[in-house]
Amino acid sequence: AAHGQLPEAPGKDETVRLCGACHEPHRAASVRLTREGWQETIAKMVGLGMKGSDEELAKVLEYLSEHFKGEALRPLNLNRATAVELESIAGLLKKEAAAWIAHRTKAGPCKSLDDLKKVSGVPFKKIDDRRDRVVCF
Repeated sequence: AAHGQLPEAPGKDETVRLCGACHEPHRAASVRLTREGWQETIAKMVGLGMKGSDEELAKVLEYLSEHFKGEALRPLNLNRATAVELESIAGLLKKEAAAWIAHRTKAGPCKSLDDLKKVSGVPFKKIDDRRDRVVCF
């Protein structure tokens, strides 16, 4: 079913195979990025261990850029972000995203990014490294 959520087009098979090695490839359907945003995301995934030839990675970039394009990156509001957004945009692991969602549900929203320094299970360095992409309001 997840495979069916992605448009049929050149690059779909590579996207499913490479991205699907670690997570559901349909996560891309919930994210909209500029071409540069997708380049950064793919580079990050390669850094985390995604394996693919330069040709395969180029096909994935073309596929995602064409079918999941967005405007210039908007900051992600951590107080309203879904788990998928926290993973895809804020760079959190599934368990880290769950820890933040549980914390904000119990303790309330963050007022500044520095509030996340006190949240157990959320590595603040990941948030700090993405200050240009995430906000609390």
